[in-house]
Amino acid sequence: MEKNDYLDNKYLLTMMVAKRAKQLNQGSKPLVNTNEKNTRVTALKEIVEGKVYIKEEE
Repeated sequence: MEKNDYLDNKYLLTMMVAKRAKQLNQGSKPLVNTNEKNTRVTALKEIVEGKVYIKEEE
């Protein structure tokens, strides 16, 4: 799967944002510079910038 293929799949994108937002809420540091307090927006920015992606299982 290409890194940006999931941007076309709204269900997969939603799951990625939810999982990353949960990680941010639990104390993970953001991978992008932002003053945003909403972790969902931060997570989406990270995904769009290619900082967070799905790791394929072999």
